[in-house]
Amino acid sequence: MNKVRIGGLGMIITGVLIGYFFNRIDIHLLSGMLIGVGVGWLITGRLLSSPTPQKSTIKSK
Repeated sequence: MNKVRIGGLGMIITGVLIGYFFNRIDIHLLSGMLIGVGVGWLITGRLLSSPTPQKSTIKSK
């Protein structure tokens, strides 16, 4: 497990705990955002969604 996936798991746990202990609407929004970002990081393991563009091996005329 790399550092980004561990951070994602930490964000999911933090989001669930915040949502459980607080009853305000704006806190639930923050909790949902933390859980969403944490799931994305846990699945991909990368901070950016697209890798750096690679050079094409096909030469143009």
